[in-house]
Amino acid sequence: MKNSRFIMKILLTMILTLSLTVPAFAQQVEENLDEVQGLALPIDRFNVLYGKPTSDPEEITSIEKNASIQIQNIQITGNQLSLSAIVDYNNQSKTLEATGELYNSYKQQDSINSIVGDLQDQSGNFEIKLFDVYNDTSEEKMIADYSLQNKPHLKTYLTDHQGNIILFETPLPKDLERVSVSNNEKIDTEKDFFWFNDIITPYEQKEIPTNDTIKSALGVDSVSPTAVGYFSDWTHSTTYYKSFYIGSDYIQAYSLPYGSWKALDVKNQSTWTNSFKIAEHVTVNGQTNRSVDSPFKYRNVKLSTAVGAKSSIVTAFIDGRLAGINSGSSLAIKIAEKAWSKALPLAPSISEIRSWVNAIIDAGTSKTVTLGSSNIKLNTSPTVVESVNSGNNQMFKITDLNGSNTGHHLSLQTVVQYESDTGTSATANAILTIKWDVMYANALLNTSQKEVTFQYNVSK
Repeated sequence: MKNSRFIMKILLTMILTLSLTVPAFAQQVEENLDEVQGLALPIDRFNVLYGKPTSDPEEITSIEKNASIQIQNIQITGNQLSLSAIVDYNNQSKTLEATGELYNSYKQQDSINSIVGDLQDQSGNFEIKLFDVYNDTSEEKMIADYSLQNKPHLKTYLTDHQGNIILFETPLPKDLERVSVSNNEKIDTEKDFFWFNDIITPYEQKEIPTNDTIKSALGVDSVSPTAVGYFSDWTHSTTYYKSFYIGSDYIQAYSLPYGSWKALDVKNQSTWTNSFKIAEHVTVNGQTNRSVDSPFKYRNVKLSTAVGAKSSIVTAFIDGRLAGINSGSSLAIKIAEKAWSKALPLAPSISEIRSWVNAIIDAGTSKTVTLGSSNIKLNTSPTVVESVNSGNNQMFKITDLNGSNTGHHLSLQTVVQYESDTGTSATANAILTIKWDVMYANALLNTSQKEVTFQYNVSK
């Protein structure tokens, strides 16, 4: 068996050597680094040893090293990294061909030099949970090798398709000491702090009633009038919550959908706003860590604005910030609308308007727009309902690496005008609807919505 494994390793090394060519513009860092040891164990066992209140992390370090990795080649081109290696564990040798983009870690906000990768294994053998180039001497949490906790090192945490986790904590390859990135976007927290989100079973998961204490902790305790003519706030009735034990740390994550809206009385024309935002909060052992993003994510964020008597929508815009997409960027979304018609009720009730919204908010026609500048309406005819759907574009952040609280958000602006041949004024009903899917570990956790109803005056 040992001979066959040795022969397999030689063959894999020859294949990797023959297949790798280095572009002229790439930096080839090192080849044939020393083989280093690590740990491979079933994810269920890792949960028991490292993810329970009763876990003793030292039990993992007492396990005899039973895995190894030998890096064959590293290439760096700008923010892009490629790494080829042979991983040996459970009496088998597998190739790892990792490629992807490098980002500054959340630890940079604490002046710790850490760069992490959003990497995929092109060989299909592994999922790369964490790739952390830690070039610092600040004390760092280790799992497999405590001797490196105050030294520069490379963490490579993998899972395979057989339910195993493979942990490598190795001395930092010399030439990786000079790696830096110009990427100002924050990496998905699942590739950084919350690398364990689909490995460690949450200790608790629930929805907490959103009270003043929760809102204050999440930074949304501002008070604004809930009335036409003002910017008004809304918050979801519950806050999504998960807690974890990871090693000796107790981690709590909160995520609250909220937003603001503004509607004006309509005299000829007025501009209304309907928005969705996210407030997040992560604590480690009871202390807030503002540099860490929550593991909750939002997709299919739907914003709908519906007007009532003697009113129509003539123009609509969408703006915001999503994962990798900022104001001014191109965004593919779904748009749904209901046309204004003289056949509609002259003074529709809230229930009638709600039925218009419910009939279209989950549908839509695909359209690519430019955030902040494109009229999103599908045609030039007036409408009584405009609705947008962010689709699979994700929203999850609240802070940037520089600490600014710009956050992920989405807003729908509509220009509402007087629409009647009578020339008389009216008191009209209106509805703003916000719907969303909240995701955790790429699975749907919950679907919910918020509805704002109000009356406004409309005149020519």
